[in-house]
Formats: sequence, C-alpha cells, structure tokens
Amino acid sequence: MITAGLDIGSGTTKGVLLEDGRRLLRSASRPTRGNPTGVAHALLEQMAEEENLLEGDVAYVCTTGFGRYSFPERQLQVSDITSSARGAVFLFPGTRLVLDVGAQSSRAISVTETGRVAKFKMNEKCAAGAGRFVERCSKYLQVPLEEMGPRALAATQPKTISSVCAVLAETEIINNVAEGIPVQDILMGIFLSLAQRAQSLMTYVGLRPEVTLVGGLVANPGMVRALEGTTKLPINVRPEAHYAAAIGAALLGHSRAQKVAAGVPTVGA
Repeated sequence: MITAGLDIGSGTTKGVLLEDGRRLLRSASRPTRGNPTGVAHALLEQMAEEENLLEGDVAYVCTTGFGRYSFPERQLQVSDITSSARGAVFLFPGTRLVLDVGAQSSRAISVTETGRVAKFKMNEKCAAGAGRFVERCSKYLQVPLEEMGPRALAATQPKTISSVCAVLAETEIINNVAEGIPVQDILMGIFLSLAQRAQSLMTYVGLRPEVTLVGGLVANPGMVRALEGTTKLPINVRPEAHYAAAIGAALLGHSRAQKVAAGVPTVGA
C-alpha cells in the first residue's frame, strides 16, 4: 500500500510517498507561493510520475501544515505537531524531543516512544524566533542561504542578537556590519540567538535526549552547532528530516487506511 503525505506550509510545500508504512519511496518540495492547492497537486503528480505510478496506486492522501485544509482530495488531515512528532520517531526511533524551526514559528515537542505528543510549546510572537528571520538576514548580509551555515562555522567571536523583535534584530545586525564585525561572527550570532530561543521552548516541554531537529534548517551546520552548544546535547540530523511532517502524515494516513480496510470505525477527515 502506498500512502502520500503532503506538508503544505506557508513557505514551502513538501511531499512524500511511503510504501506499507515502512519504506520512503520519494520526497519532493516546492515553494508554496500563495497557491497551496495548485502546488500540492503538482507535487503529488510529480512524485507519482517519478515512481511510475498509475492513477489509483496512491491508496490514501493525508495532509498537514498551514494549508492542510486546502487540498480537497485528501482523505485525512492532521496537525503539523502530530505529524512532525511521528515523522521524527520514524527517522530516529530514540527521539524524545522534536525541535521544528519553521518559516513562521518554532515549536518544541516532547514525544513518547511511539511518537505520540506528550507536550508541546510554540513560539509565534515574532519572526526573530523562526526560519523566516534567517532568510531575511541572508538578504541583508548578501550571503546566500546555503552558505550561511558553513560560513558561520568559521566564527571566532560570535555576536549574539539580543533583540527579541525581528525588526530591532535586523537593525542590530546592520549596526554590527557598520562596526566592522566579521560576517561569520554575525552569522553564528544569528544561529545562537535562534538556538537560545529554541532552548527555552525545549526546556518548557522537558529538554532530554534524544533531540531531533526537523524542518528547513536540518541542512544548516551553523544552526546544528549552535543548538548543540546551547543545549549541551547531540542533535539528531539527517536530510530526510526536512520532510518529517510529510512523513508523519503519510504514516498516519497508512494507519487510517488499514483501519478503513479492516472495517474499524474512524472519526475525522
């Protein structure tokens, strides 16, 4: 049985195809660009074509994320908190705490050994605690996003950002540039600031190993180093964790499809 998970985010839409709830067949992503329904359709069609699937081969579609209600062909929708937790445990079975630094918000999720959510805490007060802030800093500093992490690793005296407001933080960064502070020190300071905000969320839900990072910053070595330095814990990271919420959605879709096939009553859509 093949199930699809679609994580329809405000910035990026991510999708996966999962076979029998165990094997990841395909993953792909595209910018949402204000068209969640159209992009989700295109992504699902792309993955099906790449896997040479015929119409009807995908048995169940489960959506999650900001735009999870926008995909009319879904059989199930779940919260991104639930799906991220399930996806993280699929990738790292020892996961007990999940950190997701998304485009608009960051969240820490304490999970059980089966991937169920025990407790969670979100930061939605300001973009300075989320991934969108990194994108804006990339533009201000004229450093491509993919170079920010590697360049931050060369920092010798990181300049942390004290402001909790994104607008004030950007002003602080501009002042740092004017003062001649090396770019690598500013970059690592940005990641340390994000890590410190994330640590407060993780402490609230119970900071303990294993910690798994999911979402858009999994491929950023600067963020990973900042988190490990701040928490004093190793951080689970792998490329597939970028798709953790979509993987979790596909897993939950597989579980629901099995129940439907067995005639077990279900609730929700």
